[in-house]
Amino acid sequence: MWDWILEQTAWMYWTAPSLLAIGGLLVAIAGMAAWDVVSPSVPRRGFYPIETRRGDRFFIAIMSTILIFLLWLGFVGDENLLVPAAASAAWGLVQGRWG
Repeated sequence: MWDWILEQTAWMYWTAPSLLAIGGLLVAIAGMAAWDVVSPSVPRRGFYPIETRRGDRFFIAIMSTILIFLLWLGFVGDENLLVPAAASAAWGLVQGRWG
């Protein structure tokens, strides 16, 4: 099984940051699933024009993070990536709380 996984992912360039990002995302998804089992999410309306649950807001935050980083890389370049990381974290917290 492990050989099959290595064979299927041999084309990917695995680095420590990419493994950390994927691992963090998997841990976050597992944490959200466990949180939803312990305390089921309730749909609510925030500043989005639709009712959203905790997982919906988490997904929107992930997509927003990707967009913020792509815009930063497109307009500024790859220097000082802490700025889009901080902006993504702040926007994710705002979405999670009031979104």
